[in-house]
Amino acid sequence: MISPRRVAVLAVAFAVAVLAVVVRTAQIQILESSTLSSRGQFQQTATYYSQSARGAIYDRHGNILAASKAAYLVRVDPRYITDTETCAFVVAQAMARPVEETRQRITSIIAGSKTPTPTSTILYYNVPPQAAYLLTSTLDSLGRAGIVVQPTWARVYPQGLIAGPLLGFVSLQPAGYAGVEGFYDRELSAQGGMRKERARLDLMVITPTHSGADLVLTLDMALQSYVEKQLTAALTEYEAAGGTIIVMDTRTGAVLAAASAPGYDPNFAIDIANSPDANRLIDPAVSRLYEPGSVVKVVTIAAALDAGATTTATLYQDDGRFVVAGKTIRNSDRAAHGKVDIEDTLARSLNVVAAQIAFDLGPEKFYHYFNLFGFGRKTGIDLANEPAGLLRTPNDVQWSKVDLATNSFGQGMTASPYQVINALNAIANDGVLMQPYVVRQWRKPDGAVVSKQPTPMARVVSEQTARLMRELMQIATRKSTPDALPKGYTVAGKTGTADWYLRGVKQDTTIVTFVGFLPAQQPRLTILVKLDQPKKNRWAAYTTVPVFRRVAAYAAYLLGVPPDVKQ
Repeated sequence: MISPRRVAVLAVAFAVAVLAVVVRTAQIQILESSTLSSRGQFQQTATYYSQSARGAIYDRHGNILAASKAAYLVRVDPRYITDTETCAFVVAQAMARPVEETRQRITSIIAGSKTPTPTSTILYYNVPPQAAYLLTSTLDSLGRAGIVVQPTWARVYPQGLIAGPLLGFVSLQPAGYAGVEGFYDRELSAQGGMRKERARLDLMVITPTHSGADLVLTLDMALQSYVEKQLTAALTEYEAAGGTIIVMDTRTGAVLAAASAPGYDPNFAIDIANSPDANRLIDPAVSRLYEPGSVVKVVTIAAALDAGATTTATLYQDDGRFVVAGKTIRNSDRAAHGKVDIEDTLARSLNVVAAQIAFDLGPEKFYHYFNLFGFGRKTGIDLANEPAGLLRTPNDVQWSKVDLATNSFGQGMTASPYQVINALNAIANDGVLMQPYVVRQWRKPDGAVVSKQPTPMARVVSEQTARLMRELMQIATRKSTPDALPKGYTVAGKTGTADWYLRGVKQDTTIVTFVGFLPAQQPRLTILVKLDQPKKNRWAAYTTVPVFRRVAAYAAYLLGVPPDVKQ
């Protein structure tokens, strides 16, 4: 028989237990209701992220230059790798890659994860769906953790090497780098979507994805392909280290073709970025600065004519040397030419007279015009990574009168090929500087089309001055570089041969340029040809000029530019 005391103890214990339950129930229902409700909701909620395709890129005729296709990333989660050898074997089999290569990559990722700055966990990228499905099914059957297969979009460039530097490339983030991909990354990029579900039955939130805008370039792929072939042939023929050819619509500033070497195939840009050859990803046409040389004499003479500092009747004494601040300026042929005018100066490309003209113009007006022509500042072209170039002025501490002399013939200053062609294009375009561009329109996901209009930047010289300069350049071209003339066309052009420096030391080679437009008096096309360190011949007249003629003839034929010379 249970004693009354034991009954009392049990009753008290039961009462305490009941009270504890009541208190805990009240705590849960009243005090912790919000927290526990959120926790329960989180445990039953799944969030899925999705990404649409990046916008495509087309040439002016609709030929596809860049597109996106479904692909996968294979990642390593170092926290869950327990058997490196088996994981390497499984992944290598599915990817059709060497087992040892895969094992080394996995090992490197695991080691990198333990450093203060963890490395990328990507094992393979741009994996086709078939390989991804095979890998996923194999991993599921083995129950191996630590290998993650993630859907994404691969960027593909169907034209391969053609226009590679101009197009740029896309990283694995994804983000656009260099060229069009870099400059228009925001427009091209897709907006990610999100879907949140509760136990796959209740759709709570959905954010739709949006594809990126499609871009239509000003490039003509038929012309681009021809220009690429001509540049490749020129590098071989003249044993040059690199070069650039640009074809521009004179009246609008639209870039119709632009080839650079060394170039690259953007399909392999990510591999190149992680190699010692990463500098190949820089587009020389927009980002490599150089001393343009005597093509700049066109700007010097145009400025002097426009300011009234010289005329076609003005005579200069060329003694073969011009001394300024202890430095002697000489002509490229090291000769003296006596009494000469500006027509002779252009035809013979006289440094001594160009320096005299600059001093007659004076530093204030000289640099005013050079800035108007776009030197020392960006052109605003819609390509990533454009530098301003170097042009010291009297406001700079390091400037001296030697700069005024050497700048008059394109040395002691730097510019990109786009700056050079754009400056001379102002002479072709009746004195109006245009903003060069490579994208003519973009098509938004909602169907809206935005077209880019040609943009005049400034009037740099009068229409009369520009036309007079074209006449002088036409005469100079006919006299000094007749090999520049395609059959049936007149050309107004100018050569430039400049010294080449390696880490500040002058080398025994040159950088050569020719810029010309045709037809000479009513220009439709402006073309630049630049070659770096040609070994076969160091002068522009014998290297760039023949290339210009071939490109000009084909471009005029392809684009329907009528001849202006009767046969």
